[in-house]
Amino acid sequence: MKKSKTFILLKGLAALIMLLMITIELPGQTPAQNLVKRDYKIKKGQTILNLPVNASDRSLRATIRLDGKPLDTFTINLATDKPDYWTFFDVSAYQGKTLTIEIENAPQGFQGQTPGTETNVNLPPLNAKGLDMIFADTKFPGQDSLYKERDRPQVHFSAQRGWINDPNGLIYANGEYHLFFQHNPYGWPWGNMHWGHAVSRDLIHWQQLNEALFPVIQENVTGRGDAAFSGSAVVDPLNTAGFRKNGVDPIIAVYTSTGRGECLQISYDNGRTFIDYEGNPILKHNGRDPKVFWYAPGKHWVMVVWSSGMPKKLSSGDEVSIREHSIYTSPDLKTWTYQSGIPGFFECPELFELPVEGEPGNSKWLMYDAHGRYIVGDFDGKLFTIEQHFTKYENGGGYFYASQTFNDTPDGRRIQIGWGRNITHPGMPFNQAQLFPTELKLRKTMDGYRLCPTPIKEISSLHKNQQVLENKVILSGESAQIETNADNAIHVIAEFERGDAPITLNILGYELRHDNEWIFTTTAPDDGSKKTEAPAGPFPPPTASAPVIYVPGVDILKIEAIVDKNILEFFVNDGELYYVTAFNGKKTGQVTASVVANRNQRGPNRKFNIIKLEVHELNSIWEP
Repeated sequence: MKKSKTFILLKGLAALIMLLMITIELPGQTPAQNLVKRDYKIKKGQTILNLPVNASDRSLRATIRLDGKPLDTFTINLATDKPDYWTFFDVSAYQGKTLTIEIENAPQGFQGQTPGTETNVNLPPLNAKGLDMIFADTKFPGQDSLYKERDRPQVHFSAQRGWINDPNGLIYANGEYHLFFQHNPYGWPWGNMHWGHAVSRDLIHWQQLNEALFPVIQENVTGRGDAAFSGSAVVDPLNTAGFRKNGVDPIIAVYTSTGRGECLQISYDNGRTFIDYEGNPILKHNGRDPKVFWYAPGKHWVMVVWSSGMPKKLSSGDEVSIREHSIYTSPDLKTWTYQSGIPGFFECPELFELPVEGEPGNSKWLMYDAHGRYIVGDFDGKLFTIEQHFTKYENGGGYFYASQTFNDTPDGRRIQIGWGRNITHPGMPFNQAQLFPTELKLRKTMDGYRLCPTPIKEISSLHKNQQVLENKVILSGESAQIETNADNAIHVIAEFERGDAPITLNILGYELRHDNEWIFTTTAPDDGSKKTEAPAGPFPPPTASAPVIYVPGVDILKIEAIVDKNILEFFVNDGELYYVTAFNGKKTGQVTASVVANRNQRGPNRKFNIIKLEVHELNSIWEP
């Protein structure tokens, strides 16, 4: 049948319209349906832009823009129906302005650490329903129950929302202790590395502030994705860097910008906001995690940083690549010179001096890494001379990691905070926690120098409902018990006098055993209540539980423990043994000291003496 000219013309117009729809970007999406945008007008008084999260939804890459300029880029499991929880972006500085959020598909497994370095291949069409759920307000859904969630640690710092790992930039400045930390503010797993920020005036009660450091976004630069990895913070009262402005010596963050190298960011408002130093990067090398401090005798700055590949020539002329903690110096924080290195370490270096207990006028330098392995010796500002080789001061199965100490504490104490690695919180809107602050001391023992952490003295400010047993002899088959509230965090301080019976201390169901040969073991209760879930990230899971540890042979055994939700830290003999573990089993509500005879120690008259058994319930650090 012969078609009319009108029909042919209409068919042609329809084809042209179809072609235009395919080849021309329509409002809010690209031809491939892989980019969708929404605008959000931030009204006066609105401070938070709320983002719905559901772990079962696909990971998307989001960019928040103001007038086309990116403010943050991250991956997020943007909910398409019912959110598991809500996270948020601070918009208090953008009231009266319009923000744009773009979302696009992110490849499976991509966690936002290097945006721009991958391609989207064979991905399904983009589901943009989550954009319609985003809204601005003065608070976020769930804020009313903040810090009261079922599994929220009550004496260990955790973020309001999202994953945390390494503590960063620990410093005392202008009357505040600053705790910066690796933070994914947009989700439960590792990724999107920012520096979160919290402050405290007593090292106990923390107030979380807005994000401090953001990934540096370099659009249209292939292979230059960025994340704000670990580092430290300093104040420069001598103004060696020339950053003083209007009489203010800023807080200076020295950190690994993964797309650039070691970099500086500068804050003139006590860490609330930072600006990027225009001379970045200050150091380029294969590695990360700079710890920086002022070395007064040499009148220069010291940076100890992990190097994943320091070139070295063998006597044969062959070149090899060495992993080490590298030492650099600088007169002004800007120009750095390599001085020396110590091989054998991995990540998150620390370097500091401590007095030796009981030896007035004698002090030693220590260097350690993320695992808590340390060396002891002398340091002249450029070269570390080793006196005692690798020793561990944390003897658990890998739950302690990436600790850092505070710069510039007002009383000279060496205060440390570590990360409770892979002690997870499935089903919660937050994940991981920082360990309780400890004071480090150096002690000379029969086994050499020991780095000894103990809970900071400020823990006593949290004590309530104290119960004490004193001077009680325990015979074979007997026990002494204190009842406590298993829902509360507790602080246990026990001192035992050695007898001829093995000592068993059961803390809410977690058992510690010390036999007559001074071998120390621990046993966790069966976990029938919670599922252990390993989060995505570059961190291997802990490798051991119930370790067998040799304790120095002394007549008085002291055990101090902090128990919180699913975290247990204990300190033996004032920190000569330190151990961190997850505690996911059901808690019993009792602290019990008993004699459980083994096959080599039978008989009715075996005994030891309880000098003191104290159990303190602890107030929450989230309460005023």
